[in-house]
Parts: sequence; C-alpha cells; structure tokens
Amino acid sequence: MKKIIFIFVFLLIDLFLSQLFLLKILEKDIIGANKETFENRVYNENYNYTFKKLVNFKSQYDGNIYSISTNDLGFRDETSKTLDRTKTFSIIIGDSFIEGVGLNYEDTIVGMLNNKLENNNFKFLNAGVASYSSYIYLRKIQNIIDANIDLKIRDIIVFLDKSDVNDDDRFLNKPNKFNNTKGNFINQRKLDFYKDLKELSFWRFISKQTISGKILKLTTDTIENIISNISKRFLISKKFKKSFFEVNNLEVRAIKSINNKPFIKNWYAEEIWQMKTKRNIQFSFEKLHELKIFLKKKNINLTVALYPWSFEIDDGNIRKKYLNFIIPLLNKNEIKYLSIYDDFLNGNIYENIGKNYLYNDVHFNKHGNKIISSNLIKHLSK
Repeated sequence: MKKIIFIFVFLLIDLFLSQLFLLKILEKDIIGANKETFENRVYNENYNYTFKKLVNFKSQYDGNIYSISTNDLGFRDETSKTLDRTKTFSIIIGDSFIEGVGLNYEDTIVGMLNNKLENNNFKFLNAGVASYSSYIYLRKIQNIIDANIDLKIRDIIVFLDKSDVNDDDRFLNKPNKFNNTKGNFINQRKLDFYKDLKELSFWRFISKQTISGKILKLTTDTIENIISNISKRFLISKKFKKSFFEVNNLEVRAIKSINNKPFIKNWYAEEIWQMKTKRNIQFSFEKLHELKIFLKKKNINLTVALYPWSFEIDDGNIRKKYLNFIIPLLNKNEIKYLSIYDDFLNGNIYENIGKNYLYNDVHFNKHGNKIISSNLIKHLSK
C-alpha cells in the first residue's frame, strides 16, 4: 500500500512540475519550430497554400529541426532574398520530396542542382511544398508566371508523386478559388491533456504529460525498436537466403522505409487501382496537358520527372503497373519525361533503399537527392 501511495504522490509531483515548467523546457525547440512552420505556411486563394515571402524560420520533420528561407516568390531558397530578374530560371515543382522536408537547403534536390551550376546567369527555383499535387502544380505555375511577367523562365520540371492520387482527390471538383481553412496554431499536447483524461487513456496521458512518462516511453520505444530490427533481420535473411548475421543495417533500414505510409501504397493495390487510382492519374494528366498548352504559348519547356517510392523498388509488380500505365499517357500527350528508377534498382535494392531514403520514412535523404539531381542535370544537358 505504501508503494502505491508513493507512486501516486510521485506522479502527482511529476505532473505538477512537468506542466509548470519541465515540459516547456524540454519541448521548447520543437514547439517553437512547429509554431514558426504554422505561421510561415500561409493561405493562398489561387493555389491553396504556400510559404510566406522573404522569411527565415525553423521547421521540424519527424523530430528533426532545420531551417527554411524563402525568396520574394515565396519559394524555398538558400537565403531570404529578392531574385535577380536578370537571370534565367528553371522552376522545379512537386510536393514534400521537392520541398525537402527534414533537410537543409543544400541537401535538397534544388539545392544540389544549383550547387552543380557553373553558369552564374542561370538558377533553379524550388516551387515545391508538402502535400501539393497535380491540380496545385498547374494553378501555382500559372499564377506565378502571370504575376511575374519579368521572370525569364526556361523550363518547368514537374516531379509527379505517388501521393498525388491521394492529394488530388480533394480537387476533383476543380475549385477556382480556395477557402482559408487554416485556423489557429494548437499545442497538440495541451489539447490532448483533457482528451486523454476524458477517454481514460492513462498511459497516453502519462507518456505525454509527465517527464517520467516520456522517459518510460522512450525506453519502451527503444526496446520495441531493437526487437523490430531483430525480426526484420530474420525476414531479410529468409527472403535472401543468407545468414542472420550477414544482414546489414542498410537492409534493415530499407524495411522501415518500405512499410512507412502504407495508406499511399494501398492506392496501388488492384481493387483501389481500378476503382480510383487510374481515374485520379487521368485527372493528373488532364492538368498536365493544360499546363503544357499554357507553357507552350510562352515558349517554356515542360518536363515530368518520375521517381520511385521505396515500396515500388521492393515490389516490381506495383512498379511495372504504374510505369506501364503512366508512360503511355506521357507519350500520348507528347510530354517530355525523365524516369529516375534505374539507379535505385541496380545491385542490392535493399541496400539502395537504406542508403538513399530517410530513416523510417519515404522521402529521399541527401544521397537519394544526389542521384535525382545528377539524373536531371544529364537530362537537361542533352
């Protein structure tokens, strides 16, 4: 009984001190980065949302805090500055892969492209923002070009993503203007305080609201991660018919990436593929065709880049189904394209995934972005 009373009193003291100041100290950087991200990703009536212009702020992705700077177009850039309108530009647009979530600018695709340039009169621009899709690509490019007639643009390169079929689902009605649904910044932990108590979710409450709970959760997560890695080593050793001890860390990392965001992979399962995915891809090509016509009138080149998610590298059937459907559409619409798959498929594909994708995530790390940027430079140099 004394032990129960001691634990109860300890948790009460921990809860009081945690809520008073301990968690504020511990979470200061993360909450600050979340708040800055919220404030600097702003509403736009023409293409839904974008970055605020000419700002420097902290952002965070999966607990990793990094810096974002924007130019006078509201594009992510090396520093916060007004563009030199005497230069010629190629605009790269896409979603979080192009924005470069979790990465500093120099490790993003556009940052690497600009680092390779020897021509001081030319620059690549990054119009990508997380969760963009083909309808937003069209609307944003049209708006930026029409609003900046002094901007000399040579190319538009659209990075078509596997998640576009999901994100475009919101825009099948082709809204002409977007409503501002942003709301106010919310500290999710404070919101969960009463929610978890109301639902009697005591473990969730303790692990979020107390220092001791957070330490305990970190410990259990670490143990679960070790057990998970061991099980994945067994899985890989069985799949490739090699010793458990011959499995390397890159191959284990690969499984974590492949299994991340399974709801996107589900879009490419046969039933959903036939019912919704093919329809949404057709919608994407309707928008790409409109973009092509718009750009042709302004003598601007259009290229579509295709790149693999880790689940495609692992599952050849999904990969072939997607490419065999989408490449004929590109040819039919006479749209130039670049397929960046081969470098990820040569050799040990699991090591390739582990080396080129963020840990436990679907996005490329700096090694993967180096492959993408090198392929794009070769393509544009032809």
